[in-house]
Amino acid sequence: MRRLARDRVAIDAAIGLLTAAAVVAPLSEAGPADAAADPSRATENRSAASPGGRTAYVTNSANVGGTANVTRFSIGATGALTPVDAVALGDRGGARSMVFTPDLRFAYLANTRVDRVVRFRIGPGGALERLGEVETPGPFAMAIAPDGKTIYVSNAGTRMLSPFTVGRGGELKPLRSVDTGAEVAKGVSVTPDGRFVYVSHGSPSDTTPTVMTGFALRSNGSVGREVARKKIGISGAETVITPDGRFVYVVNQGSNNVHGFRIGVDGALTPVPNSPVDGGDFPEGAGISPDGRGLYVAAVGVEGNDPDARAGQVLSFTIGDDGRLTEKPRRVTMASPIGIGFSADGRHLYVSDYTESIVNAFAVAPDGTLDLIQTAASNGPRPAFHSINVLPSRGTASAR
Repeated sequence: MRRLARDRVAIDAAIGLLTAAAVVAPLSEAGPADAAADPSRATENRSAASPGGRTAYVTNSANVGGTANVTRFSIGATGALTPVDAVALGDRGGARSMVFTPDLRFAYLANTRVDRVVRFRIGPGGALERLGEVETPGPFAMAIAPDGKTIYVSNAGTRMLSPFTVGRGGELKPLRSVDTGAEVAKGVSVTPDGRFVYVSHGSPSDTTPTVMTGFALRSNGSVGREVARKKIGISGAETVITPDGRFVYVVNQGSNNVHGFRIGVDGALTPVPNSPVDGGDFPEGAGISPDGRGLYVAAVGVEGNDPDARAGQVLSFTIGDDGRLTEKPRRVTMASPIGIGFSADGRHLYVSDYTESIVNAFAVAPDGTLDLIQTAASNGPRPAFHSINVLPSRGTASAR
């Protein structure tokens, strides 16, 4: 079956450098708006939005045309999203992952097709001020160390993981890149204690399983020796670690499953019981609830002109004490869900949809089931991998 390769990893060598200046536009100037929102209130919303835990950013990739951007939303008391403004990122597409420093001063965005990591200052209400960018080939996913001093970037066009130190002014200084040991470095996640980093690999065009590799992290943030190498499914994508640092999970697009591993004290990985489990059709996004008890997976589905076309689904799992995953009975159907992000308190889940360019907001019931409370336009074309990014509470790194 042909699936939509929404995380295309082939980096076009003909793509030049992004030279256009960033444009910050209120909602009424930035493109399609949430039909339930009044664009004339954008200025009011900008001043009313509070940053930590109350602001979400959606990266719109423009993979098939249009202008890529990152759109800011305020999160209301009910969990509903109100669009505020957008920062334009150019017409070459590729906006994906974001991370934030624990002091909420700086944000970073992977802009894949122009080989750049973009740096922003986080202002009042979560407003983004573009400060600069650094070059790295095909940045795809990012993770930040818990102390906020180092960022780790997977280079999807290569086998490399590129670390950068974060300066006092938010500037990025490259450390030595390391070979991750497999083709197409993709998902990246750092343990909450900052001791290990794990990388998934693979392309949607692959036909054979790949591996997840893990590395020790040195005190200066550089990447040290390999501590883990475990077989996973075909085309590993999002990689997430539980808040207690005990388990890591990776969704596999080509084999339609989820692998889980226990993280040893030395960083070694041991498969959890019953791993792997069914992950739906073409799972690409994943998120763990802040309490560490639930894993949610965005399975993109099969494209419309395929004879076996199926809509995408959001799957929810309970994480057992031993790390095993038990799927909850009800899957939520969307056209092509892809990015997942939790509110800081864990009461709401946000899921982007690639083909419809929307974000669905869900209330998370005490048993972990999802109830739709809002559908909002993403305010740009084609939100892709890791496109939902909720600004964490102050002092909490978005380590993934």
